[in-house]
Amino acid sequence: MTATVSCAVLYQSHRQVERAAIEHGANIARIAQRSISRNVELLTLALDSLTWRYRHTQLHEMPLQQKMEFLLGENIEARYVAALGIVDTDGELVVGSAALSQILPGPYAQSDFFTAHQTHHAQGDTGLYISAPLTVRLERRMQVVVLSKRLAQPDGSFAGISLMVLYLDYFRDLFQGLTLENDGVISLYSADGLAYMRIPYNEAFIGSRLNISEDLERIFSPSGPAQGSYFARAQQDGPRWLYTFARVPGTGWTVFIGRTGARIFREWYNMLYAVLFLMASFCIASIYLIRRVRVELQRRSALDQQLEELARTDKLTSLLNRRALDEALARAWKRAEENPDAIFSLLFVDVDFFKLYNDTYGHKAGDYALMAVSRCIVAAVSRLSDQSGRYGGEEFVVLLNGTDTVGATHVAKRIISAIQSLKIPHERSPFDILTVSIGVTSLLREHHSSIEDVVKDADAALYRAKQDGRNKHSL
Repeated sequence: MTATVSCAVLYQSHRQVERAAIEHGANIARIAQRSISRNVELLTLALDSLTWRYRHTQLHEMPLQQKMEFLLGENIEARYVAALGIVDTDGELVVGSAALSQILPGPYAQSDFFTAHQTHHAQGDTGLYISAPLTVRLERRMQVVVLSKRLAQPDGSFAGISLMVLYLDYFRDLFQGLTLENDGVISLYSADGLAYMRIPYNEAFIGSRLNISEDLERIFSPSGPAQGSYFARAQQDGPRWLYTFARVPGTGWTVFIGRTGARIFREWYNMLYAVLFLMASFCIASIYLIRRVRVELQRRSALDQQLEELARTDKLTSLLNRRALDEALARAWKRAEENPDAIFSLLFVDVDFFKLYNDTYGHKAGDYALMAVSRCIVAAVSRLSDQSGRYGGEEFVVLLNGTDTVGATHVAKRIISAIQSLKIPHERSPFDILTVSIGVTSLLREHHSSIEDVVKDADAALYRAKQDGRNKHSL
């Protein structure tokens, strides 16, 4: 009986370790996926901006140096962007960064990042194209990819491309900042199995092509899952690996997190051997060992919760980030729709004269000021049902569930008073100290038809507080 129970518990613990490992890898993959997706969006916007500037009506009247500064001046200093350029319909460079001719000399008519847009121009494909990895030489060997977008004539015909050369060191630095086991692997592949990055880093790996197995064929398929996990054996040395993956929307890339089964189940196997050894003489010892397994599982679960919390928390203030805040607001609105008696209020908090504060004391002092403001907000909002988050920049939003206008006004006064009591010097403010203005609004069913209407009213109330002289709240 004891052996049966022990075997059943060990089996369940094995499954729990496996599930915890899958969730741990999935959390890391999601963090990498979101970081890449967000930065690709920013790079795409930079390419769109370059295209808009190129089409500016007064561009061709400018002197060459002024034209270069107008087209490229705001972008070429980005850390991972090596060069920018505009290419005409014949694949010839029209204008580009000074380093472009060294990194990627033209013409570009035969380059994949040019022909991809030229070939598909009849379909009007103006999306982002990402080239295969390229090796260039500046001070040292560097690996890059080219991001390109199609240019169109007024009639929609092909007019060339705008391009950006991006150092692959971006992915290397990003992946090295993620938490992995000693023998863990994080890699980035395209849909055809082309390798863009791998940590631990190996330059020879970049640009190699993966042998597409049945599992990978399912993952890389256009109709395949957006994220998931699977076990597979390595092709070279044969150990069993757990792979979790997440697709990066709009890029064709997939992030893979790999961990060896030996590492994942190392402690579990230790427990198993100990149980088998001790069961021969002391059945009671198995209870102690099972407890140790449970403690380990709880530790792993706590690590996964921390990763999930990091994905929902603003790094500077430790409040909810914008995504988590939007989710909290959506839940509050849904509760209000389901329960006619439900109420809630919003506080829209904005730091007064914050740009002047940054200009005077520096951005580091500005970060400390925002941290101080967030602590005052947390102290004033004491109920577990209430939530606060950073809306963006120096703006904060406080959601007060089950609170009417009177209660919300009381909380707003507490926040203003708490920040005033800090007496943070602000010589360019008429109050000589750092202050905030707060817009207060509550749910009005006859007036609000969506959560956006409530947020808009809170923002309007904040504007009135600013107009009335700041350092106060307004309804």
